[in-house]
Amino acid sequence: MPEVDFVYACEASDVPENGALNVNLDGVEITIFHTPDRFLARSGVCKHNGFKLELCDITGDTVTCPLHGWKYRISTGKGVKPAWTVLETYPVVMRADQLWVQPLAEKQDDEFDTSAFDW
Repeated sequence: MPEVDFVYACEASDVPENGALNVNLDGVEITIFHTPDRFLARSGVCKHNGFKLELCDITGDTVTCPLHGWKYRISTGKGVKPAWTVLETYPVVMRADQLWVQPLAEKQDDEFDTSAFDW
């Protein structure tokens, strides 16, 4: 991906260690997670009810939405509960203590077709 596509998201110090921060980039809600060894950018809201992931419980590699208990692996974006869902992944790079994100997701398809449901 060309570097010009990356957009300034925040200072690295704005994201708490073992925590998360939501940012809105070009109208896209993105959560930046600060894991022990790197920064990761995922979809900014729970796939079930749109709750901001920065407000969710983080335990190790798992983020849990308090509204209905949906869980995701931070490292992969894949759902734990339910297992068929997945969060979008966004490339993130650090430049001089600043985090830059490419707001075009590396889309991964959910393993379950929800289009027939009336949410």
